[in-house]
Parts: sequence; C-alpha cells; structure tokens
Amino acid sequence: MRRHAIFVIAALMFLASFTASCAGDGAKKSGEVVAVVNGRNITTEDIKKRLGQAAPRMHEVLAEEQARNDIIDDIVATELIVEDAKKKGIDKDNAFIQKVEEFKNTELRNTYLNREVIEKNTVSEAELADYIKNNEDAIKTEIKASHILVKTEKEADDVLARLAKGEDFAKLAAKVSLDTRNNKTGGDLGPINIRDIPAEAAELEKVILSLKAGESGKLKGRFGVSVIKIVSRTVNKKVAIDNELQFKLQDKLEKQKRQNTLKDKVKKQKAKAKINIKEEALKKLSEAPKAPEGKK
Repeated sequence: MRRHAIFVIAALMFLASFTASCAGDGAKKSGEVVAVVNGRNITTEDIKKRLGQAAPRMHEVLAEEQARNDIIDDIVATELIVEDAKKKGIDKDNAFIQKVEEFKNTELRNTYLNREVIEKNTVSEAELADYIKNNEDAIKTEIKASHILVKTEKEADDVLARLAKGEDFAKLAAKVSLDTRNNKTGGDLGPINIRDIPAEAAELEKVILSLKAGESGKLKGRFGVSVIKIVSRTVNKKVAIDNELQFKLQDKLEKQKRQNTLKDKVKKQKAKAKINIKEEALKKLSEAPKAPEGKK
C-alpha cells in the first residue's frame, strides 16, 4: 500500500508543483489546515489537489503514516521552492510568464470546449431511437469500395471523366493512384460500414452513403483527393443493434454534433475577427534549413 501511495504522489508531483507556482499568495484556501509554512496555510484541499484523480481514495492512499509524511513533505518543499523562486524574481522572468500564459490559454480553451460544446451537445435516448429508426438499413449495410488517390481536385475530376468514358477502375488505379498500399489491387479499401466509421470521418460517411453500387465520387483528405467507387452494398439483416452498438452510435452522434457546433462557432468568430495570414512567412516553414557556410 505504501509503495502504491508513494508512486501516486510522485507521478503527480510535476503537475502539482507547476500549479502551485502559478497560484497567487492571496488566494483564499478552503479545507482544514494541516501545516503552516512561513505564515501560509497548507490545507486538506491542497492535499486533494496533489492527489488528483486519486483524491476520492485519499483515505486509502494516505492510510499509512509514511505516505502522509511523504505528501506533506513534498507540499512543504514545493512551498519553500516557490518562495525562493519568487525571491530570485523567477516569477517575473519573461520565459516563465510565457509558459504560465500558455498554460492558462490551454485551460481556458479546454474549459470553453467543455462548457460551450461538450456539455451543450448530447444525444438523448429519444434522439438515438429516432436515428436508429430512420437509418436502420444504413447502419446494417456492408459496403465494398475501392479508391484512386491523386494530389489535386483537377486530377480527381480527370479520373472521374476517364471512368465515365468506360476506363477500367482497377487498371486506372494501377496507373495513377498514389496509394501504394492498394493501387496494385484495384484500390481495394476492404469492407466498410458506417458502424465503424469514426465521427472524425463524417465526410467519408457522407460520400459513401450518397453513392449507389457502381457509382464513383470524390473526397478531399489530408493526403490528396480520393476517387471512391462503391463496388457493392448489401444490407446485413443479421447485424444486431444491441446495447453495445447503441452506445457506440450515441457516442459517435454526440461527437459529430460537437464537431459541427465547434465548426460553426469558429466560422462565426472568424467572420467577426480581423485575421491576417502571412503566407510568405508561413511558406518558409516548409523550407529545409540552410547548411552552415563551408559545409555541403
């Protein structure tokens, strides 16, 4: 038990120490006072914060005297180090202030996302039931698809035009597809179903559901543009929409809902903001560093 307690304490030391460094001296503390360091109170709330996720099990983690001594010694050490750091002016150091600002911005962003996006965009059981009712066949559909990956939309349009004229998809994939994993096997993507397509790939799901067997469409992605052909689609009546699948679908729908909400919020904020992207400076990030003079 003691070894586990010490491990938990040690694992949380860095984050807690950084948090302590950011805390103001004038902040009012709650909880029972367990120690006083140069006039500053250390309370049970400080210990809970130090334990982090283990706080609900504090009575177990700190059951032994040595574990309690270890954590209070660590908190006292942190208080003394912070005090000395302030005497040396480290809290006024520009690099430190920048790190604190970065930490604050990260926490602001996370809190905003939790309050404005995650908490406000859930899927009720009624909404889930309605989704399943309206999309049961799509949920149970098994799809076989192939793709041809090219760099640009123009190239994708050229591929679609060649397919429309009757060129063989597999032969065209072997000639022009950049996906070396499957361009020699007709661009085969293997079996696909919307049950396993993640929320982050909503555009892929949208394209796949919009196409009938034998039809092709295009999808822009990180590595280029894919021309996707639906080889076959079959409704598998054996697929059971059980509790596990319902939970999976609910989680996916909530993620999609949150992604759309965040996308809309950012779009509206961008419309109001004054943004000036320095394209030349941005382009330099893709340039290889120059070799020092005298070296090749």
